[in-house]
Amino acid sequence: MRKIIFLILILQSSLTYSQIQQYFFVDDAEVVEYLYVKICIGENGETTSVTEIPERTTYKNKEVIQQIIDYRKEIDFLKGSKYSNKCFDYPFTIVNSKYQSMEMLNTDCVADFGKGKYRYINPEYQDVKIKRRKRKQIEKTKDSKSVYEIEWISPCNYVLTYLRVSKPEYEYLIGQKIDVKIIDVLENGNYVYYSNLSDRTYGFGEMKKL
Repeated sequence: MRKIIFLILILQSSLTYSQIQQYFFVDDAEVVEYLYVKICIGENGETTSVTEIPERTTYKNKEVIQQIIDYRKEIDFLKGSKYSNKCFDYPFTIVNSKYQSMEMLNTDCVADFGKGKYRYINPEYQDVKIKRRKRKQIEKTKDSKSVYEIEWISPCNYVLTYLRVSKPEYEYLIGQKIDVKIIDVLENGNYVYYSNLSDRTYGFGEMKKL
């Protein structure tokens, strides 16, 4: 059986949404891949079902997918949770285990990635257009726009601060910071990053410079 390397071992029986482990390290992921599941919660916060959403999932190892599904089935919310009697989609990020150390590159990433146009490799965000300038980063889709201040605090570490958002439901993000560390540059020129939004939401991703 293939081994999943857990970054955080979570064993509590009742968790908040943000405490669910968001990513897993495995040996057979290409770089960064994704598993999407549909989670249904019962009246008392108990998890009633967890099923893969194949059309949105990029990771293909069914044995590991089942391990992650089994892990999630063991997690319940507190009674009275806002998720009670609801189903929702949830993404897990599957990361190649060589990135487990999350060490930044010892190169001048600013020279290569300080400006330009970019896009996310994650298929869920293929429609996001990114323009990076010296001090600002702008991300647009057909119906939304976010503007960030960008500050490079070391050659391969930058911080994005939300300045403006176009949708009222995201206004709470204004002023919050995303710390981004570039941890690899691939042969095709894409870079791999680790991000931390306000010590609350963590993630890995791959970015392509156009």
